[in-house]
Amino acid sequence: MFVIVRQLIPVGLADIAPGPELAGVLAGIELSRLSGYDCVEVLKARYRQVNHERARLMATMVEVGLCGIGPDDELPRITGPDEFSADEIRAALVFTRRAADVQFWLAHDLVTRLPAVHAAMDAGTLDEPRARVLSEWTVELSPEQARALCAELLPRAPGLTTGQLIEQIKKLAIALDPEWAQRRYEQAVADRKVVGYRNPDGSANLSGLNLPVDRVAAASGHIDALAKAAKHAGDCRPIDHIRADLFLGMTDGTYAGLDDTAILDHLRSAQGDEDGPNDQAAEPGDQAGASDDETVRPDDGGEIVENVPADDLTKSGSGMELRVRLSTLLGCDQYPGELAGWGPVHAKLAHELATTLGGAQWRFAITDEHGQLRHCGITSARPTGTCTRIVGCRAIVELQVSTATLHALGQHLAGLGAWADVVADLVRRLEAGAAGADRFAGDARRRAPGAALSRYLEIRDRSCIMIGCRAPARTADKDHTSDHGCGGSTTDDNLGSACRHDHRLKHEGGWRLHQPQPGHFRWTSRLGHSYQRRPPPILEPLPDPLDRGRPPFPLLIPTDAGWEDSEIWAKPPPEPQPPPEAQPGVDQEPPPF
Repeated sequence: MFVIVRQLIPVGLADIAPGPELAGVLAGIELSRLSGYDCVEVLKARYRQVNHERARLMATMVEVGLCGIGPDDELPRITGPDEFSADEIRAALVFTRRAADVQFWLAHDLVTRLPAVHAAMDAGTLDEPRARVLSEWTVELSPEQARALCAELLPRAPGLTTGQLIEQIKKLAIALDPEWAQRRYEQAVADRKVVGYRNPDGSANLSGLNLPVDRVAAASGHIDALAKAAKHAGDCRPIDHIRADLFLGMTDGTYAGLDDTAILDHLRSAQGDEDGPNDQAAEPGDQAGASDDETVRPDDGGEIVENVPADDLTKSGSGMELRVRLSTLLGCDQYPGELAGWGPVHAKLAHELATTLGGAQWRFAITDEHGQLRHCGITSARPTGTCTRIVGCRAIVELQVSTATLHALGQHLAGLGAWADVVADLVRRLEAGAAGADRFAGDARRRAPGAALSRYLEIRDRSCIMIGCRAPARTADKDHTSDHGCGGSTTDDNLGSACRHDHRLKHEGGWRLHQPQPGHFRWTSRLGHSYQRRPPPILEPLPDPLDRGRPPFPLLIPTDAGWEDSEIWAKPPPEPQPPPEAQPGVDQEPPPF
């Protein structure tokens, strides 16, 4: 009987710096003789080595592009790359011209403009996809701003997915240059348009380009809410089909004059004309939507709401979630806000949205000096002149403030103008929260958390509790860390926000989950590795603005000449001409080129 003897990996493999030593160690490892746990350690070590080699390859590409013409023993170099610098790389590595250009200019940018990023790759701590993100998403910043941003993000970049890294870059870029970020956004919106075009398969697309992010978020939330309401009412079509039909009905005039209730009635009457799979069945353990309970309860803080007709929901930012610092709304700084699921927005837009969304549910998140959540809840106070809470409005505004800042603001209420009542209410709620028991402990016996506990989990967790997952906590399942069916309590120290995939990862994928402290999660994989997920900060440290050295570019409004002849429909490119028919007696040999 043939027995495979397990090979042990060297002690301290994770601490060996990439380079010749690590390459030699990895060359002596036979993967088929490793345990699953050790395979993961080798995987991480090989990735460090690959990152190191990619950095060295990039440095070589830059050097090749700068090599000049002349005697080899004089080592001629040109002062800077030109149009043809990547052609030697193209020929030597058999790349397309575009691929060679992309690789060379990325390498040149990292080596010359962002040397700290290249050094992180050389050390094995940063990979090429993240380095590419840092290069591409900082290209419009000044060199000083780009280097300051990279210095801030490089220590954290290896622990962020590329999507998370992009969101952090956007946020820091807005903080570093608020005026530039605002003008860049305004210029894009000034170029907004609607385009329709046909696909090769005969279907067609209708797209709005460069639209205001707040209105797109509201429109998306409204369509999504209506589509899910139709599914709950028994529509058995796929959810994407319902969303598409709603989008067309709202733009082609089908639903003209109809409120949301009438639109749902129209969908129900039309649904019988189509056949589709029924995907209504919920999966075991499904608790999605538990946080959608908008009923006013004692644990909701006694919020006062106002009834409005259903057709006014589109005016109240359906489904939108704005997160913004109270200091930004008061004009004390120009830090970016955030539309959950859509990314950062500049300070002016965040202020406009907050005052527009008076009918939304206003939450507050009060933090300690490290930006971690200390108290949260909802407030019925609004700035003077802003509408009050509207029942049925699914939008959310989250006011973020540190305890120290709130205390300081509370001592100067007279100078806060329209926002004095809001600040005074938050001060009162902070004092009540500090003096009282934990309102969010929950009820150990009930199956699903109540509205207050669900809201607390959404604010605490921010997103799905799995490593690297950006699914908003508001849309995630409220998962019992220790299963409720096995005696797990419905309390804050046994609940977490898990998207459907990661909820199933625990129940069906063989992963285990522990919550040693409330909000701190430890995932253990099938191969025995543990991954920590700590509570993300509510208030992240952001840099002060850094002068760009030149004024913002002027806002350019596109000319409107010939508007009467313009159309939304983009004409498809002409069909290729068929090859000419062969003529008798004519030589058909191709020309010699």
